[in-house]
Amino acid sequence: MQKNYLLLLAFSISTFCAVAQIDTLSQKDKLALDSMMKNDEFLKLMKDEAKSAVDVSIGFGNGAFSTDNKAANATGVTNQLIIMPSVLYRTKAGFSFGITGFLTNSTVNNKLELYQTGLSAAYDYYGDDVRTGISYTRFLSDKNKYNTKSLYENDIFGYVKKAKGAIQPGLSLGFANGNYKEVVFRSELVTYTVPFSFPRRDTTVLIAGYDSTNNKTSYFSLSANVSHDFSFYKVFSKDDEFDFTPSLIVNFGSDKLTVTHTNKIFDRLKLQRLQNKKQMELTNKFQVQSVAASFDFTYSVGKFFLQPNLYLDYYLPETSSQRLSTIFSVTTGFTF
Repeated sequence: MQKNYLLLLAFSISTFCAVAQIDTLSQKDKLALDSMMKNDEFLKLMKDEAKSAVDVSIGFGNGAFSTDNKAANATGVTNQLIIMPSVLYRTKAGFSFGITGFLTNSTVNNKLELYQTGLSAAYDYYGDDVRTGISYTRFLSDKNKYNTKSLYENDIFGYVKKAKGAIQPGLSLGFANGNYKEVVFRSELVTYTVPFSFPRRDTTVLIAGYDSTNNKTSYFSLSANVSHDFSFYKVFSKDDEFDFTPSLIVNFGSDKLTVTHTNKIFDRLKLQRLQNKKQMELTNKFQVQSVAASFDFTYSVGKFFLQPNLYLDYYLPETSSQRLSTIFSVTTGFTF
């Protein structure tokens, strides 16, 4: 029985080949075949099977607080260059697990130091009509140090985006929270009543010194965006690919910061005004926060990839600080 099937299969193939040599495809069939061959996703499906891979990379930039949430990074851009070595394992099912180090020059001795490490887990789905994903990063750092570069301990980020079309709308949600210490030099004139003075009189003293604080912070963001994915093949060689995705973004957000002073000077009962300021809470309600533009580039050839990114964020609410924030990063590495 099995031999009969094999003979039937061989006969069918031979017959098809013979007919193909005599008859040509119809115009309709040719157009359908051309459409299939011009479809990038069809070519990728034929060329590559889904498989697990490991990315080993190193990047640098000035985004310090989040690996995915650019709106969070725009809340505290520094001029310090941050170096980010990373190893990421991606499964063919869409899950990924990674570790990233964050290094920059110390403000104490100007030497390169590891100020935090990010452990991440994520899931991404690339469908025919929609792309979506969610990631969680746990930041590890020495919380006994005064470290304003490591504001967050937990970072959650999710997104959904239309996969095709001239205009691809999308939404993203982000939430981050954590604790950190800060120390700054402060000077302040304080007026208080001299105890047991008669007649009653006030005196003014200058309080100056390093102010140490424990800080608890949280940040929530909602972003709406429109983008388009451009892909180019055989740019410099027959095996390379260049992808470019520009995006326009509107960011909404809210944040909360609780500051607790730890200086002993705040324990002096006679400084009542400072006692009232020992702990304060700063809250910004949910509002339109900024408009932004993002430019993502990816060039790959063989196992090598290069990923530059430029993010421009213009802050909308009233502020005395600079409104325009520029965040950049360049990542390069190999996929195995």
